[in-house]
Amino acid sequence: MEKYKLDWMEEPLPPDDFDGYRRLAAAVALDIAAGEAESGSRAFRRLIEDCHIDIIQPDISRAGGLTGARRVGLFADDANVKLVPHAFKTGILLAACLHLIAALPNTELMEFSLADSPIRRDLLTEPFRLVGGHVEVPEKPGLGIEVNPDVVAKYRVV
Repeated sequence: MEKYKLDWMEEPLPPDDFDGYRRLAAAVALDIAAGEAESGSRAFRRLIEDCHIDIIQPDISRAGGLTGARRVGLFADDANVKLVPHAFKTGILLAACLHLIAALPNTELMEFSLADSPIRRDLLTEPFRLVGGHVEVPEKPGLGIEVNPDVVAKYRVV
């Protein structure tokens, strides 16, 4: 994959294959990213300290919310590891990730899915848009978003 000059390879191994990540990171020049399936700070530390991955990708919804993901981000910064949050599902998660990266010193990138799904497209009253490859951090109170109550009602499970 190195010949294609990718910025990084994301999640090339199963999440619990720490030995594989350690061997892969030592064997290639290509940056390796991992962590979107992790949920505890111990696993993030292991990926950074023992596996020597180059980019850590916590998913805020699994990593202990904004507080847990911020902890991972600060630890990553101390270890000189980039943080690129995993933000694939909804605009709510995307808003949280935007606030997270705005509050951390070691990141300016995040995932932004271009896949079209009804929950991703319709859940927010004002969906996020890419403008020149960038997404603005919301400035309204809270996460800075408004959830569409009709969409919430449509997907509610009772």
